[in-house]
Amino acid sequence: MHTVGGDEAAAAVDVEEAPYLSRVGRIMLGHTKDLKLPQHTGTGWEWAALNPFPFSDVPVVAGPVIGLERTSGGQPFSFHAWHMYNEDIITSPNVLFKGGIGRGKSYFMKRMVALGVLFGVISINTSDVKGEHGVVAEALGGQWYRVGAFGTDVRVNPFEKGERHFKETEIEHNQRIHASRQLVAQQLAGLLLEDEEPLTAIEKSILAWALEEVVRETNDHPTIRKVVQKIDDADALSNARGGRFERGEERRLRFLFDPMLTGNLAGMFEDEGTVRFNPDSPYTVFDTYAMQKRGNLALALTQTITNSWVMNVVSNKSAGRMIQVIREEGWRDMKTLQGLEAHELQLKLSREYGISLMMAVHEDGDFDSVGTQGSKERELAQKLLRQYAVSFTFHQGDRTRRRAVESGNLTPGEAAMLASFSGQQGMCLLQADERSFVIDGRSTSTAWERNLFDTDRAMRAREAQHETLGVAA
Repeated sequence: MHTVGGDEAAAAVDVEEAPYLSRVGRIMLGHTKDLKLPQHTGTGWEWAALNPFPFSDVPVVAGPVIGLERTSGGQPFSFHAWHMYNEDIITSPNVLFKGGIGRGKSYFMKRMVALGVLFGVISINTSDVKGEHGVVAEALGGQWYRVGAFGTDVRVNPFEKGERHFKETEIEHNQRIHASRQLVAQQLAGLLLEDEEPLTAIEKSILAWALEEVVRETNDHPTIRKVVQKIDDADALSNARGGRFERGEERRLRFLFDPMLTGNLAGMFEDEGTVRFNPDSPYTVFDTYAMQKRGNLALALTQTITNSWVMNVVSNKSAGRMIQVIREEGWRDMKTLQGLEAHELQLKLSREYGISLMMAVHEDGDFDSVGTQGSKERELAQKLLRQYAVSFTFHQGDRTRRRAVESGNLTPGEAAMLASFSGQQGMCLLQADERSFVIDGRSTSTAWERNLFDTDRAMRAREAQHETLGVAA
């Protein structure tokens, strides 16, 4: 394996004369002319040269160099979830980032988003709670949606109809969308019920009937508002399904969605959506910073809706797209059973849909703190942890490392290595199934990246954007 300097190579790339780049790659180059890859990798065959100093067994895949592998003497380490999965290096394309605040998780994720664009990978951030990824999307020529911010007309319809798959019949398409809509309707109802009793079988049936009727009456343009209006139609309900429903059985459903119609979530999810998926956008970010002021329930509902929207519009493997779905505040998804079930479904479908889920948590213990011991929530959370074949772990405290060793998630040697990362931002342990590597991500980054991915700078840009929107409103 040989490397050459990035500045000279990047300078030689002409956007119009790069047919080997994907369309989003050309878009990114057009918007980020200052991007310089610090190193390029290639085999001895490609460079027509002999490498007399072979390194240790580090996998080589067609992908961006994300850092130097320190245990091999500093060999460039390239990462591409789909290529590694196709070559049986990993058993799934899903990636977990673990580490405390300020250890480099966000920086690393942003860098992988930007570098991935050059290899045809596009990304979608379903809930940027800190509001720090928008500047990255803007720099890459992507889309930045500020959900819940005053002065915007951003509206996400959880019942949005996704694109039809290649060779999928119209009947198959409608059945798949029908199942997806029914699932998200029940998930939202479950979240809105909070500590109340879950939906009964009758309530689920009424909700399903109302959604089906709205789909039929609106020529397949259902919304939450229209579904609630249908449930409120006493005459229609009394005649539904051969008169099987009795008056009063719909009572909870009539008022359940009020927070989304007239409450603190009004104007964001209840009507036709204003957000459209753009397959040419290298990075699409749903900035939910403003939503945190509305409480944890608002954030949980938003995450459920944006995830549903994403799964509806990108679940088309035949389109040949490679999409990273970013869930940076992953622990927020594990607060409810509905969130855990939706997450499990995404993990199961990731390989089928050609999606790589990238989630960030503080530690493995986040999965152990869900629910009570022996509860369905706890069991499901621990099951989710096992479904991430790849993990990037940054410096962890003593207690966290000990628990990880006791649970079998780290070997004593790996734990000792993590302890040595103290004070070193960008150093992480990459675990890929049974193999582990030490990656130094900072040494291959550029000044352009360090400036763009800086969290403090992103926070300042976020505040300026939200203040501008507030004045405009």
